[in-house]
Amino acid sequence: MDISTDHISVASVVREYAFVLSGGGARGYAHIGVLQAFAEQGILPRAISGTSAGAIAGVLICDGYTPLEAAEIFRNYKLTPRFRLTRHSLGLSLHFLEAFLQRHLRHTYFEELRIPLFVSATDFTNGQLRVFDKGPIIPAVLAASAIPIIFPPVYIDGKPYVDGGLSSNLPVEPFLDRFAPIVGVHVNPLPEYDPAKRSFIRNLERTLHFAIRGVVHRNMMHCQWFIEPPGLSQFGLFDTHKFDEIYQIGLGYARAYIAEHKLVLTS
Repeated sequence: MDISTDHISVASVVREYAFVLSGGGARGYAHIGVLQAFAEQGILPRAISGTSAGAIAGVLICDGYTPLEAAEIFRNYKLTPRFRLTRHSLGLSLHFLEAFLQRHLRHTYFEELRIPLFVSATDFTNGQLRVFDKGPIIPAVLAASAIPIIFPPVYIDGKPYVDGGLSSNLPVEPFLDRFAPIVGVHVNPLPEYDPAKRSFIRNLERTLHFAIRGVVHRNMMHCQWFIEPPGLSQFGLFDTHKFDEIYQIGLGYARAYIAEHKLVLTS
C-alpha cells in the first residue's frame, strides 16, 4: 500500500484494529472518511468485515487502495443504479456495481487481497448469515449489496443471496475470538420521522431500520469502539451524488471521536 498519499511515515504505521463496516447505501461513503481519519493517525485496518456499502468500501481498502485513493475513485465514479426489467425486484439491476468492481479491483480472489476481507450476505432460502472470505470477490460483494425488493438475489453456487444487512448489518461475527480490538462503524442512524418526506423508498428504509437494529445493538457490544455519525440520517440510500458531503461527515466525526477517545498511535 502506498502510505505516502495518507501522509504517514512507513515506520509509524500499525495494523492493530479490525474494522466492521455496516451497510447503508450512499451513506457508506462515510466509511472512507472514517478510515481516512484513522489513517491520519497511522492506523490502518488489520482486517475488514463488511456488508453492502461496507463491503464495497472495504474491498477497495483491502485491495490496496488508500482511503484518499478510494475517495477519489468514488468521487469520479457515480454508483447509480439503472432500470432493467426483472421479475424479482423493482427493476433495478446490480450491473452498475458489477461494472464498477470490474473496473477498479486489481485482484480477483479473496486470497489475493492485501488485507483480509470478510463479506456478509444473507441466504435467501433460510435467512441465515453467510460470510465469504474465499473464492471470487465480485459475486460476494454483489450478493451482500442486493437489497430485497429493490435488487434481485445474486446466485452463488446455485443458492440465492441478498443484502447481508438483513441478518447482520454490523457483521462482527467473523472477528469474534479472532481479531481485537474491533472498531464498529455504523452508517445507518435512525432518522426522525417526517410525514412530509414519505415515499416508498423512505418507508422501506425505515422498515429495514426497525428490522435490523436489534442485531446491530447486540453486535455493538463486541466492539471496543463504535462510531455512528448522527449527521448521516439526512441522506438516503441512493444519494450517490452527495459523496463529498457524506465523506466529510464521516471524516470529521471520526477525527473528533479519535481525539476524544485518544485513539492515536503511540511510539
